[in-house]
Amino acid sequence: MTKKSSNTVHENSIHFETEQTMKVDVDPRRCQGHTLCAMAAPALFELSEIDGHATAVRSDIPADLADSAREAFRSCPEQAVSLH
Repeated sequence: MTKKSSNTVHENSIHFETEQTMKVDVDPRRCQGHTLCAMAAPALFELSEIDGHATAVRSDIPADLADSAREAFRSCPEQAVSLH
């Protein structure tokens, strides 16, 4: 993440600096195709037509999608979504 401010927000044991670039990834070994990440952040994830497994459409998260990315992270029951 590119740090632009020193204000820290704590979210599910992950520390996010405000106004910084977040990145999102999906661990294909953990993803079970629940599709909850794509429901929370459809602009950030695409789903396989075969099995519903998610992949990140883009790794850098625009500031306007940061809240949706955090919701996708929190909603994944397999903890396959990671933010960094």
